[in-house]
Amino acid sequence: AIPKDVTGVNIMKATLVRLNDYEKKNGGKFTDIIQFNKALALERLRDYEQATVFYRRVAETGGRLGSEATKNLEALETFLTVLDKPLPAEDPFQYIKGLDEKVAAWNHLIQKHQGTTYEFLARCEEERIDRAKVAFVEANRYRLKDGNQLVLLGYSQLITKHRQSKNIHRFVIDFGDFYALLAKEYAAQYDPEGLSFEVKAFDQFAKSALKLYTEVVQIDGIVEKIEAQGKVEAMRGLIEKITRLSR
Repeated sequence: AIPKDVTGVNIMKATLVRLNDYEKKNGGKFTDIIQFNKALALERLRDYEQATVFYRRVAETGGRLGSEATKNLEALETFLTVLDKPLPAEDPFQYIKGLDEKVAAWNHLIQKHQGTTYEFLARCEEERIDRAKVAFVEANRYRLKDGNQLVLLGYSQLITKHRQSKNIHRFVIDFGDFYALLAKEYAAQYDPEGLSFEVKAFDQFAKSALKLYTEVVQIDGIVEKIEAQGKVEAMRGLIEKITRLSR
């Protein structure tokens, strides 16, 4: 999972601006150092293709950073191989299989680069694919057998696997949103004032959403807290309204 205390992307963007500014004012000086540090900033911004351009230039100079640039270039080229592998678009099950294969490839790179920056970057990419898989299943849930259950399982696995991620609070809110959607769909399908409506079935969805939103609300100092608070109030209002109608 992505660590919470990683260097922010804004710092990396600022680094690129400063390097470009220095290069303009001091053309021809410390070229290999500037290009190497540009590559470092770009790879942390996950612009691997552009990073390889600068690493390749440094490697070709044969300077003191050449061997390090060559090693980093080789690592990023394996990253691009995984990223560029096309996904089958004709069949949803084949598409999911393709995503699983990419996850396995990133996991292999995580193990290969353990203890290095490239382990962290590979974890970033693995997490991105895991989230994309859940999003794809959610978007295609009516085309898949037990689609709703597959989405719930996907969110559960995502949160368990990436509990230490900087994105965990976003994932928890998204999971709550899906439960909230199921609650609203149930209320739309079965009239709360009718005999077929079951309060327990609605509550199972609604209160699961409420629990997930509340989990985020209880954490101080995160940007998602205010959003989660609004969702808690909205869900409580929906529960109160549906409960009143079903009596």
